[in-house]
Amino acid sequence: MSDISSFLKCLPLETDRLRIRQYRMTDHDKTLQMSQDPMLRKWIPSGVYGDEEHKEYVLQSSSDSPKDFILEDRITGCIVGEMTFHLWFVERTWEIGWLILPPYQGKGYASEAAKELINVGFGVMELHRIIATAQPENPASSRVMEKVGMRREGLFKQCIPRPDGTWWDEVLYAVLAEEWKAAG
Repeated sequence: MSDISSFLKCLPLETDRLRIRQYRMTDHDKTLQMSQDPMLRKWIPSGVYGDEEHKEYVLQSSSDSPKDFILEDRITGCIVGEMTFHLWFVERTWEIGWLILPPYQGKGYASEAAKELINVGFGVMELHRIIATAQPENPASSRVMEKVGMRREGLFKQCIPRPDGTWWDEVLYAVLAEEWKAAG
C-alpha cells in the first residue's frame, strides 16, 4: 500500500483551496520559475536547474515514478508551488516537502497541502512515519513542520554539500502514524 503507484491512484487530492496533482509535460513553461529562480531555490540542495535539467525534471515528474507534484489553486488553476512526497530510505517511511512561489508564501498553502499528504500517507497508504528536513537558517519551513504536527528529532551537522564547497546543516522533523492517530 505504501508504494508510489498506490499514491498516484489517490491523485488528484483536493483541499478547500488547493489541488495536488502529478506534473504534466504541459507544465514545463509554467514551472520554469520553480526550477530557475535562485532566491526561490536557495534552500534546495540541487540548486538552480538549467533549461535541459528543467525539461528532464518535468519529464521525470510526469512519469510513473515522480517525487514532486504540482500544487495549484483549486478555483483558478494557477500553480502556487509544488509538493515533494516520496519513499525515504526505509519501508513505509516517506519524505514530505514544499516549494511555494513568492506571491503565495505566508498564506498557509504549504501547511494545508502537507496536512492533506500526511492524512493520505497515514490514513490511506498505511505509512509508519513521515519525515521532513530543512536547513536551520530556514525557520519558515520548520514552522510548517511544527504546524502540521511534526516534531524536531535532530540536527545533522554539515551533511549537505553546497555548490560553493561549503556544507549545510540540516534539521530533521518527523511524525509517526500513532502520533497522527492520537492527535486526530
